[in-house]
Amino acid sequence: MTPPALRWILVSCLLAVGCSGNEESYPSKEIKLIVQASPGGASDMVSRVMASLAEGHLNVPIVCEYKPGASGALAFSFVARRPSDGYTIGHAPVEIAIVRSLGYADIGPSDVSLICLVSKTAPALVVHPDSPWQSFDDFIAAAKAEPGNIVMANSGIGSIWHFNILLLEQGTGARFTHLPYGGSAPALVSVIGRHSDAAVAAVGEVISHVRAGSLRALAVFDAGRAGVMPEVPTSHELGYPIGAPAWSGFYGPAGMPAERVAMLADAFKTAFETTEWAEFCRELGMEAHYLGKEDFAAFALEQQRFFESRIPQLVRLENP
Repeated sequence: MTPPALRWILVSCLLAVGCSGNEESYPSKEIKLIVQASPGGASDMVSRVMASLAEGHLNVPIVCEYKPGASGALAFSFVARRPSDGYTIGHAPVEIAIVRSLGYADIGPSDVSLICLVSKTAPALVVHPDSPWQSFDDFIAAAKAEPGNIVMANSGIGSIWHFNILLLEQGTGARFTHLPYGGSAPALVSVIGRHSDAAVAAVGEVISHVRAGSLRALAVFDAGRAGVMPEVPTSHELGYPIGAPAWSGFYGPAGMPAERVAMLADAFKTAFETTEWAEFCRELGMEAHYLGKEDFAAFALEQQRFFESRIPQLVRLENP
């Protein structure tokens, strides 16, 4: 018979092997991907497409859940409080580099486990097709003639599109009334429904409405024209070098095991390299742009410094 001491040693070894096997089996259940905006906007589209392309590599579902509000701070804070086991991750938009400066949440790129960046996209200014403004110059002239008369919808106070409207005011001298929503999708619907006069959102968010004739694009806030809307002039060529792009990446709670971050990054990189992702970006006028963990961290921190320097100026502009 096996002596009791030897029996305990054997049992301990078996338990250790079992625990090691469980540790190596990640992921073994569905992964939740928390999206900081409402369904229908660019953050939602990027998250759902990347999730569908990456989950085959991980052999588990990646399920999107939505927690809009406070310029993304609600979602960022929620993810940050989850266990750092890799089963709850988040969509990382540019707002993750903004919310601390706004005082919405004490969180930023250095407080989470950044995974990778997958895209960038330029802002576009759109109006209802029946509006009296046929050009960007018409629009700005009207806004300057009657300050505050034009109602501009945005995806939330403190969102990147809200800041692009503030940059537009700063660069042109125009003044608008700001109408915030919980994402770009409802903001654009408000313009279509004539509840607001104009909106700034991602090229990828407006293009389907522009093609359908339910919105008119007046300008793209970038140096180069958008491939999906080549007829729409840029702010730069119109004499206003303004615009801050949105971007999309992924992150998890701080302290995620390095090997799990690497597995997720590999899955998203595999998804990024597919023809489906390239076609998705091309159709929506987004730039497919991949940055791994270290490069993403450097980029996100540089973006945080940029907004820390600009936000006080823009807030003073909005609240003179």
